[in-house]
Amino acid sequence: MAKKSLKLPIKKPGRGSLKDRLSENAFQYIIPARYLKRDDTGQVIETPEAMFRRVADNMARPDDHYGYRKKTSFKEFFDMMTGLIFMPNTPTLMNASAGLQQLAACFVLTPEDSLDSICQTAQRAAKIFQSGGGVGYSFSRLRPKGARVNSTGGKASGPVSFMKIYDEICWAIRQGGKRKGAQMGVLRADHPDVGRFIVSKRKEDLLANFNISVAITDEFLKAVNDDTTYRFRDPGTGESFRVLEDTFAFYNNQYGHATYQGADENFWRDYAKDMKGLEPFCGNTNLQPGQVMSLPARFIWNMIVDSAWKNGEPGLFMVDLCNRDHSFDTSIHENHTIEATNPCGEQPLENFEACNLGHINLSLMLRHNAPSWSKFTQKYDDAGNDRVSRYLDVTINWPRLSRVTHAGLRFLDNAVTMSRFPLAEINSKVLQLRKVGLGIMGYAQMLAQMGIVYGTRESFTIASELMKYINRESKIASHLLAKERGTFENWEDSKYAKPTEHADWFRKHTGLEPEEWKDGLPLRNHSTTTVAPTGTTSMIANTSPGCEPVFNPVYFKRVSKDVHHKGWLTEFDNYFLTVLEANGLDVDCIRDEALKLMGKRKSVSPHDLSVPHGVSDIFTTAVELPLRAHILMQAAFQEHVDSAISKTITFPPNATHHEIEKAFKLALSLNCKGVTVYRLDSRKQQVLDTHREHESWEEECHCGKG
Repeated sequence: MAKKSLKLPIKKPGRGSLKDRLSENAFQYIIPARYLKRDDTGQVIETPEAMFRRVADNMARPDDHYGYRKKTSFKEFFDMMTGLIFMPNTPTLMNASAGLQQLAACFVLTPEDSLDSICQTAQRAAKIFQSGGGVGYSFSRLRPKGARVNSTGGKASGPVSFMKIYDEICWAIRQGGKRKGAQMGVLRADHPDVGRFIVSKRKEDLLANFNISVAITDEFLKAVNDDTTYRFRDPGTGESFRVLEDTFAFYNNQYGHATYQGADENFWRDYAKDMKGLEPFCGNTNLQPGQVMSLPARFIWNMIVDSAWKNGEPGLFMVDLCNRDHSFDTSIHENHTIEATNPCGEQPLENFEACNLGHINLSLMLRHNAPSWSKFTQKYDDAGNDRVSRYLDVTINWPRLSRVTHAGLRFLDNAVTMSRFPLAEINSKVLQLRKVGLGIMGYAQMLAQMGIVYGTRESFTIASELMKYINRESKIASHLLAKERGTFENWEDSKYAKPTEHADWFRKHTGLEPEEWKDGLPLRNHSTTTVAPTGTTSMIANTSPGCEPVFNPVYFKRVSKDVHHKGWLTEFDNYFLTVLEANGLDVDCIRDEALKLMGKRKSVSPHDLSVPHGVSDIFTTAVELPLRAHILMQAAFQEHVDSAISKTITFPPNATHHEIEKAFKLALSLNCKGVTVYRLDSRKQQVLDTHREHESWEEECHCGKG
């Protein structure tokens, strides 16, 4: 079936009942288990529609004070959510008017280098987990293993040891009592214990409640590119670090013999034999106690690459880039320095900062009569980005996108007002900055409706154009809110107050000319846009997650036993089934074919099924997508996003170390603020999969409907 003859139905918001719009998995399993209110006996006492009413009513309350009619705002918010064109983050759906009233998903806490601070941070994190949030930490301020502790005369155990304690606490306290806790651990590349940190998750059962990322500095990256050594910093003073006995014991290959037990952990003895690309450095890491610590940058870099190849950890966090792109000049306002991100990496946050997230469903932003790309290009055969812009003019429902951007921004600002944070320090920081994260989901499904293959030049241009529009409209919305409600408290210290001093930055983040705003652009929120992974929320919205390609038209999603007693659900991409039906294909037959292949423990892609090439081509899956296309897509969105992008560069199981390194370097060269890679089947357990090691799963699976 040729693409030009392929029927691609346009998804329409609000069609049918709410039950019809939600997937079967969302309606029957996910929403009742995670989101609906329960009585004292644990029985569900509300419906999905009542949940959205509860949330809409809660979010509309602040508007009463600013000239809006609460009834009007309630209907606007309720219609957005039940129409599935906008969805807030999970804590908002769970907690609004439901007791806790903690509505943010993302937090960062930075422990200082004292036992009191480390323990206090653990206690603070526990309160956040109880309220449904996830926590990122920078451990870069902690002294390395073996450093002297003056108060006791003993030795410090180092950042990784305290991460293990945090991991146990997170394991014991589920987020909000309803989902597994999530944490991000960050350590700078110039911290003396970075080697211990990089290898800390090589065994799958270690630090299971942590994602980890190395904070990549400009100095380190330059040394990698120049193939030179770089110096490590003392976390306490910022000066050059002098090698300790424990540092010497970890990095020195003198302890590399399997029979030598003089060091409790040694890189060459315990890890190097299972790693690639480290052999050339065997004689170049023989540090001596007391000397200024420096190592070949490529030694640390190759350690990162191999560990990421092994199981996806660590990722990279471009800490210096994030601070340059921050709303504040951190060289002047050091109190606004960013050191870590939230657990999924899309929110670089200051210490004690939190963020409320909400997502626009792009798969419902097309005009009802939108032409496919192939039909449009038959009429306009000129090349270039102008043709894409003209196509968007006749395809995107711009008034709807503008309305949901403005209403979504106001919804999230109201969420900041309505949130009851578990810590006074968080409440103070959030009110100073009022950061929100308005993002997108459903991008892959939107492209499929257009008949555009994810990963083509047109798909990158569309991503950039749409995000540019959403980002600018969000700034206009924030400006209008500032005029009626006031700016965020620290506005006068921000770059928005001095556009001409930060001209290029101002143009990038607002789309406006600095000279026209010499006196500053008042904003309600210091940061407005992000792209989150939207795993469960995109399932509720019945669309594809974030800016990701379709993982697969059918896949297993691992869930906790409270969602389904088997611990997993089978999910079909609803638009894939819609296209099959629209083109006269036997949906039930193809569904059964996919399930049988998966039952034989085989990975399934659209090309494995009895569907025409025209159909399989527009549903390019994450593992089929070339690494370059993955990264160009992330960079296209990042160009017009304040915060960062949560995206996974998915590799097939046979991917090489060279491909992982190539992905990292390309992403960094394109100013991506973070990079996460994952090689399929490199872990025993992964959240999404296309086959299961299970003997009788066919009789037990529950499939989402089309």
